[in-house]
Amino acid sequence: PIAKIGTEEEARSFVKYAGASYCNVKSILNWSCSNCERNSVKPSDVEYFTDAQTKTAGLLTVDTSKKLIILSYRGSTNLSNWLFNLDILATNANLKYPYDDAKIHNGFNNMANALYDESRDALDRALQKYPNFKIVFTGHSLGGALAGLIAYKLAENGLLYWGRINVITYGQPRLGNAEFAQYLNSKPWTYTRVTSYADIVAISPGITMGYGHNQFNMHINKNGKTIKCSKYEEDPNCISDHFLPSHSAHFSFWNIKMNTKC
Repeated sequence: PIAKIGTEEEARSFVKYAGASYCNVKSILNWSCSNCERNSVKPSDVEYFTDAQTKTAGLLTVDTSKKLIILSYRGSTNLSNWLFNLDILATNANLKYPYDDAKIHNGFNNMANALYDESRDALDRALQKYPNFKIVFTGHSLGGALAGLIAYKLAENGLLYWGRINVITYGQPRLGNAEFAQYLNSKPWTYTRVTSYADIVAISPGITMGYGHNQFNMHINKNGKTIKCSKYEEDPNCISDHFLPSHSAHFSFWNIKMNTKC
């Protein structure tokens, strides 16, 4: 794969931004939520966007001291709501050979499309003010799927150079089939998927349905140790205890909680 993985330090530093997406809209816009890193973020640089039909939401914020533009997407607080009821059929990604069989999860794709325009416009406004800042897409669970797909779409449409994109997700489900995963792996972006033991979402939808993960995976085992996984396949050492799924494992990463109580 040409794609790269970020560091554990980076993954730990953005988990709060993923968590912030669950918070009250007012506290997000004021950048006063419990997961909001207040030091160098101006509320005037924070944007919040949502789509009523798909009930999806995202935010953009800027850390001026670290020279970062961060787009974070909200996940679902109800696992069964989307995990079992969303349209899990795959839609063709319309990529050229040898990736012409690449397919994307239909439900995730539709949700990403619903937030695409506002994400693009918010990012464009931020880049006009901060043209040289690093760009990071993040999200938890469904929000991780949205982060990955919206970043992919921006690059495919020629609006962002692949090499400028950094994606860091937490408890992300599979985005599409194996061919789509291979296509994402072939691009020179930085992509870090953080997973946790006993988190069933990270192994959904199943490989028996043709789905596959893109790289790279960083796994938190049941002892709290962080493992960098295989660079070339879904590492069995990074799929642990899924036969005993844990709600807390899906909603907590390095002791940062992902919920609306913020």
